[in-house]
Amino acid sequence: MINYGKINLLQITRKSDLGYMLKNDGGEDILLHYKESLKEHAVSEWVNVFIYFDKKRRPTATEKKPFITLDDKALLEVKDINPLVGVFLDINTPKDVLLSKDDLPINQKMWPQIGDKILGKLKLKNDSLIIKKLTKNEIVELNKNINYEEGEKIKAYILNINEKGILLSSIDLMAIFIPTIETRGTYRIGEEVIVTITKNMNSWYYASLIEQKELMIDSDKELILNYLKIHKYMTLTSKSSAEEIFKCFKISRKAFKRAYGGLYKDKLITFDENKTWLL
Repeated sequence: MINYGKINLLQITRKSDLGYMLKNDGGEDILLHYKESLKEHAVSEWVNVFIYFDKKRRPTATEKKPFITLDDKALLEVKDINPLVGVFLDINTPKDVLLSKDDLPINQKMWPQIGDKILGKLKLKNDSLIIKKLTKNEIVELNKNINYEEGEKIKAYILNINEKGILLSSIDLMAIFIPTIETRGTYRIGEEVIVTITKNMNSWYYASLIEQKELMIDSDKELILNYLKIHKYMTLTSKSSAEEIFKCFKISRKAFKRAYGGLYKDKLITFDENKTWLL
């Protein structure tokens, strides 16, 4: 029996113009192209090969070690993008593997770019191999014995984005969650970011994408100033609610009040009970 998407030990039955022909239990020929063999082989020799499907969905063999099999999970690099079907990931076979658009945001601006990385698992679907993104629970089940300290900066890749926050996989395949309040700007699936660990939850971590306080004040002040230059005034003050502030600036009430107080101290803004404007 051939295990598609896995390493198989198969016997070479003959040579063809294209490569070595292997036989499965059903008597079907499987091609090991000469370009996909690691050395020259003899007829009747047994070889360890990874079985994937080519562009015509025919079972095909390679001796090259894949980056992922049906038994593994791995960070995989985006090699191509097709807006009609999804993105294709490199698994070290001649044919890249699809991550369907059904598993990506409707907004294609949030799709991965070429070179981004996604933590996925390989699955067999009909006569093809596909990639599925891992969930937080699936990452936790990997049981990686990695410990990060609070305040430590970690390289990570974005897996999922929703209204509650962002799920990421660290470079060490640890699950990281960032609440929306701890983010800045817009992000995309597969994007590489540097996060700051804020809390250890034993098998996963909370983190932040906000820079250190002293570095963020100026950028938050600039954010408010730019808004006022465009709109002339705003209906936000230091007494506004966290929800109103976040809806407008995507920053916390604490960060807003810090920047707001700095602008007032610098005599750049003034305010009354209902609005704020530039001096």
